[in-house]
Amino acid sequence: MEGQRAVGVSSPFAPASLTIHPLTRVDRDVQGVVWIVCHIELKDAWGDTCKGVGKLQVQLYRPVGGRASGLGSQELAWDIDLSDLDKNASFYDPPTRTYRFPLQNAPAWVADVLDPDNHEARVRLRAVMTTTGPKGEERFLQDEYTIGG
Repeated sequence: MEGQRAVGVSSPFAPASLTIHPLTRVDRDVQGVVWIVCHIELKDAWGDTCKGVGKLQVQLYRPVGGRASGLGSQELAWDIDLSDLDKNASFYDPPTRTYRFPLQNAPAWVADVLDPDNHEARVRLRAVMTTTGPKGEERFLQDEYTIGG
């Protein structure tokens, strides 16, 4: 059986999907500052974990209404440039095979999900990445994730 050839393909292992990984969480540091630690996993067309280059935006939404009411109202966005290869490598966490982004300056309401008695508190995230596909074409990858509730 003969495999696929990389003829006319500039980057055959380019990211084909993006997932906000379940390791994503809200955390509080020793100074009491609330952070969102967002883990992003990229996979290629074969479903293998890979790295990627491009622009990533992580959006924070404050849920309104019940779980089925959509994302909610956008409160904040973090722009992350993964085109700088040194910066890109610094975010990559080899043990989890994810990018780990400590997102600072979260609004105060985000800390509500840390209260074990507050079963209604939720934080919704949406990640959108603009990257390059296998043939050099522009590609948009995205995912949504809810913490809490």
